[in-house]
Amino acid sequence: MHLDMTSHVLFIIIAVAAVAVDGWFIRRSGVTYLAEVHPDRRVADSANRLISALFVTFMLGVVALASLPALPAGNPVHQVILRLGVVLLVMALAHATTIWSFARIRTQQRSQRLNDEIARTHGPDLADEPTTAPVKRGIPGSSA
Repeated sequence: MHLDMTSHVLFIIIAVAAVAVDGWFIRRSGVTYLAEVHPDRRVADSANRLISALFVTFMLGVVALASLPALPAGNPVHQVILRLGVVLLVMALAHATTIWSFARIRTQQRSQRLNDEIARTHGPDLADEPTTAPVKRGIPGSSA
């Protein structure tokens, strides 16, 4: 059974509203999250806009695809609920992926900042060395 026009429009309105609200949360929280590692607030805001736009675009594509095929359900109300459930599950996955992206960017920036700090304080050679001491092989007391 396919969605009738009213159910179809209702599904699209609810799904787009859910994407807009989640996109707003990501946009609002992401800039604060990224500002910690980007001293220039404009860089943090720009990265956040790109990631937020990717999330919203992806999710609107999911909404469009979920509105097309006939999913097995009895009546139009069940169709709307089933389709919204699919969209919400995919949105949760996309939201988690977006948060993971923010965390990865922050971790990389922190690592780079730490390496820069080590290079500035102790010289550039130390910043590129591993953090653990190399294992020396040989017989104790010998010169080899």
